[in-house]
Amino acid sequence: MVAFDHLVILSNDPAKDASAFENNHQLQAVQGGEHKDWGTYNHLAFMKNNSYVEWIGIRNQTLAKKSGNPLIQHTVHASEQQTEGPIQFALRVENIDRFIDHFETEGIAYKGPFPGRRVRADGSVLEWRMLFPTYSFDEAPLPFLIEWSGEGNQPTDRSQINETSFSKVVVFAEHPQEYRKQLKNVYRLPTNSKSIFELDNGMIEVKQGEQIEGHFNTIQF
Repeated sequence: MVAFDHLVILSNDPAKDASAFENNHQLQAVQGGEHKDWGTYNHLAFMKNNSYVEWIGIRNQTLAKKSGNPLIQHTVHASEQQTEGPIQFALRVENIDRFIDHFETEGIAYKGPFPGRRVRADGSVLEWRMLFPTYSFDEAPLPFLIEWSGEGNQPTDRSQINETSFSKVVVFAEHPQEYRKQLKNVYRLPTNSKSIFELDNGMIEVKQGEQIEGHFNTIQF
């Protein structure tokens, strides 16, 4: 099982951007919590088909710069480049160790797994593991893998889940043919065309360019 989990959006002010999302689309966003070990925090918008949007911000630049987590390193890099907007996305798996075995067998460079922990606004603790195929922060990112504990990142109040569903993420790569090969080799994703890769709850589309788009029904980030 490989499913789209969430879109990561760098924001200088996650609360402000989440509020703008609510006003523009008449949907809900919620305060996420603090990543105290990384110096970051987030706001979230939960969608149907077990997906969500994360606006991530840096609370402590010094602490964030010291992090060995590639996602936090990427967040710091994008912040220094003043690149607000979608920077990365996560694919959800049930057993991250199987991918570690696959990477070791195929000689695919990776970092992790990294444990994650966040205290929700209601005081409950959420835990997960992340695995990162190695990629350059200045190129189209390879999505990282995430394995959640328990039910995963679902709100305790299910009324906070919007009726909008994830449909696809579009990766605009400088070298799309090479990027497609990486998706096939790294994640073993099924495909029915040259540019579209199937996920359990949507798809990844690869095009020429230099950005990422997340599509949730008619909403585009």
